[in-house]
Amino acid sequence: MTTAETLKDIEELQQRCEQYEGISLKLNWDMLRLPPASGGAEWLVTYEEDILVGFIGLYGFGSDMEACGMVRPGYRRRGIFTSLWQRAQSIIRRNPVSTLLLNAPASSVSATGFLKTLPVAFNHAEYQMKWDGASASQGSVEASSAAGAVVLRPARQDEADILVELDRGGFGMSREDAAEVYAQHLNDNQQEQIMIEMNGQPAGKMRLWTEDNETWIYGFTVDKKLRGLGIGRSALLQAIERERRNYNGVNLEVALDNPNALKLYESCGFVILNKQDYYRYTG
Repeated sequence: MTTAETLKDIEELQQRCEQYEGISLKLNWDMLRLPPASGGAEWLVTYEEDILVGFIGLYGFGSDMEACGMVRPGYRRRGIFTSLWQRAQSIIRRNPVSTLLLNAPASSVSATGFLKTLPVAFNHAEYQMKWDGASASQGSVEASSAAGAVVLRPARQDEADILVELDRGGFGMSREDAAEVYAQHLNDNQQEQIMIEMNGQPAGKMRLWTEDNETWIYGFTVDKKLRGLGIGRSALLQAIERERRNYNGVNLEVALDNPNALKLYESCGFVILNKQDYYRYTG
C-alpha cells in the first residue's frame, strides 16, 4: 500500500471518528503529508482485514512532541490504541523530547478513558475558532488606529532571523527550537510566512496554511515592544479580508490562558467551534 493510499485511509478514519463522537481531531495534516526528514510527522497504523482501525501521529515541534490518535468505532476496547502507544515509544525515545504532550478533543469520552490509564498531568487547553462576520461586535471590525501604517507581505528568506526572534519572544521558545520550527515550515509549499510591517519596519508575523478553501492562521505574534498599538488587530483584519476575497474560510487556535488574544479574536468575528485538551506525559 502506498503512502498516499494510507493517508486517504487516515482521512476516512478521522471522518468516521469525528462523526461518531461529534468531535474534531487535531491531526496536523500539514505535517502528516511531509516526510519526517523534512519536518513531517511520524505515524503508525493498524489494519485488520484491509480496514484501517487505528492510528497514532507523533509531531515534533523543536524539542517538544505532540501525540494524537484514534481507533475506529466498533473496534475499541480491544487494546488497539494501547498497542500503538507501546510501538510509538521507540520513536519517542530516539528523539530528544523535553516535553511530550498528548492532545485530545475535550468532549471525547474514548480519549478521556484512555488518558486515565497513563501517567499524565493536564497542561493546557486550546480553542479552535472560525471567523463568522455575523458574530463580530458592532463596530469592532473597524480598522485599528495603526491600520494605515500596517502592511502584510510575504517574508523574505533573508528575514529568517527576524521571524525566529519573533517566535522566540512571542511563544517563549528557545532560539534553537524556534529556528528548528522555522526550518520545518520552509518545506511546506502550502504555508506562507507573512511579515507584519509597521511604518516599513518588521513588527510581527503569522503563517497561513490553506487547504480545501480553509485557511488556518498559525504563529501569529506581534513584537512585545510594539503591543497595544493596534498592530495585531489591523493585521488580523487584513488577513481575514484577503482570505474572504479568495473565498476561503479563516480559522485559528488560541490557548485558554491567553485571554487578551481570545478577546481580540472574538471581537473580530471568530467563534469557538471546538476545545482541545493537552496532557503532559510524566512517565
